[in-house]
Amino acid sequence: MSSSIDIQTCTNILPPFQLIKSIDLGYQEEYVFDVTANSHYGITSASDNFIRLYDLSTLQLAQTIPAHENKISQIKLKSDQYLFSASEDCTLKRWDLRAGSIPVQCFKYQKPITAFDVNCNDTMAIAGTELTFDDHAANLAFFDTRQTSLLHAFNESHGDDITEIKSHPTLAAQFISSSTDGLINNYDVTEFDEEEALISVVNSGSSVSKAGYFGPEAEYLYCMTHIETFSLHTLEGDLICDYGDIRNIGLTQVDYAVDCSYDPISSRFYLITGSNTGTVDFFHVNIGQLQHCQQLSVGDLGHSDVVRSLFWNHPTQSILTGGEDGKLCAWQGQA
Repeated sequence: MSSSIDIQTCTNILPPFQLIKSIDLGYQEEYVFDVTANSHYGITSASDNFIRLYDLSTLQLAQTIPAHENKISQIKLKSDQYLFSASEDCTLKRWDLRAGSIPVQCFKYQKPITAFDVNCNDTMAIAGTELTFDDHAANLAFFDTRQTSLLHAFNESHGDDITEIKSHPTLAAQFISSSTDGLINNYDVTEFDEEEALISVVNSGSSVSKAGYFGPEAEYLYCMTHIETFSLHTLEGDLICDYGDIRNIGLTQVDYAVDCSYDPISSRFYLITGSNTGTVDFFHVNIGQLQHCQQLSVGDLGHSDVVRSLFWNHPTQSILTGGEDGKLCAWQGQA
């Protein structure tokens, strides 16, 4: 199916984004892993195991948090107040962004945590681990967020490192996990029975880098792999469309996928790609068709290296990007 993908240019889907602020974070040899934002701060995690908060209006450093003793795997906001961070130091921490640099909760597991999410009603945290030499499978660990206690663990679902966990946006017991074993698993953990909890499986045929929900009812899945292929699937595991290797798009230089983003306001779904020289491109995703609709381009103040992470606030049409060049850039859609 990938050979029949239609690639078009469509410039009227998104407003043009302009760079409004760019700062060199001064990380020297370190670089940005993740970028997110709440109403006050742009938030980064970096390869030096620190989390930093930047004033959104100026991008000036507001707070530095010595978050972990080992690599930070992921950071995710839960409401405007709380930030979670997971690390290969075997901990998942909750930070109250109004209360300083001491975590308000710490969830501990016996293996390095490579991915996580918190369910929609903030009652359960799900952590995924790497595959350790003394085990035959990576683990999924479930924690009660009210007591930080371990509820249960699955140890047969994935045969290699877990790369992504996404909780369903409205169904508290449902989530998906992806792995370098090539699988995206869809679960319902109303009961913690590993065999019964597994609803459906997508076998991508390659190591999965990122996966997630999209659609008005989060009824579909997207899959990105480490060989830069991209595909869409139903929650039941059926293939909707295989776009093949996105590096073959041709309209612009694409070296890797950054992520996908679903805009609930317009009900549009976007693939976001990057180049090794710092450009970021946006493609509107249709079945069998990708429409190139925007580029955050290279410039004296923009990125000059791989952009690892992007945060897109759809209601305000504002974007934060962080890259291996140690820069944090703020972009604003122009009406």
